[in-house]
Amino acid sequence: MQEIPTIELLGLQVTEPMTWITNWMVATACFVFGHKLFYDEQADLSQKFWALFFLFIGAASITGGTAHGFIHYVGHKFHQAAWLLSGISIFCAQLAVLPLIEKPKVRSFVRIFCYVQLMAMSASVLIFQHFSSVLIDSIVGLIGVVIPVSLAHYARYKDRRSALVIVGVLTNLVPAIIHLLKISINQWFNFNDISHVVMIGCFYVMYKAAKADVNQAPAGVVNA
Repeated sequence: MQEIPTIELLGLQVTEPMTWITNWMVATACFVFGHKLFYDEQADLSQKFWALFFLFIGAASITGGTAHGFIHYVGHKFHQAAWLLSGISIFCAQLAVLPLIEKPKVRSFVRIFCYVQLMAMSASVLIFQHFSSVLIDSIVGLIGVVIPVSLAHYARYKDRRSALVIVGVLTNLVPAIIHLLKISINQWFNFNDISHVVMIGCFYVMYKAAKADVNQAPAGVVNA
């Protein structure tokens, strides 16, 4: 079994130091993106939910990074907390595209589906205590809801914002593939660390996509 990289910092045993640092780098970027989106004077309802997506992703990254770096002191519960926060962030991304659905019955169905999905994901994390719960939830939420809704809206209105959201979500397949294939330089800078660095660029694309001033919302957009 491969030894976990460990350093000593201020008398503390820090495990997986680069994973801790890169996680906090992701968190910093997400907090900046979320803050800018939320307090933007032109922010609409969709942008507010995208801001919450970034803020919860940031919180998940802070918590997950702490779990990786200080597992001896915080325990595995921090990993579970990070996974739950990730699930909430996916839920916020789904709510961000909900106003794009024009038919009330369809919108209500998707909203209920999103709530059920969040509850199922949370239960899965608490019962199975495995990262696969986050992975499945992300696939269902982003690939199964966010992309189809954005694609349908783009097909009708040709708005650049929906197109960028699709591109932003798809770029996140790159860090997912890196993580899945465990592409690493060495044990000190492994697939977790590489995927985190790449993820910052992917989230920047999503941040640009989330801004309301990318396109003025067409007449078909409704309130959630």
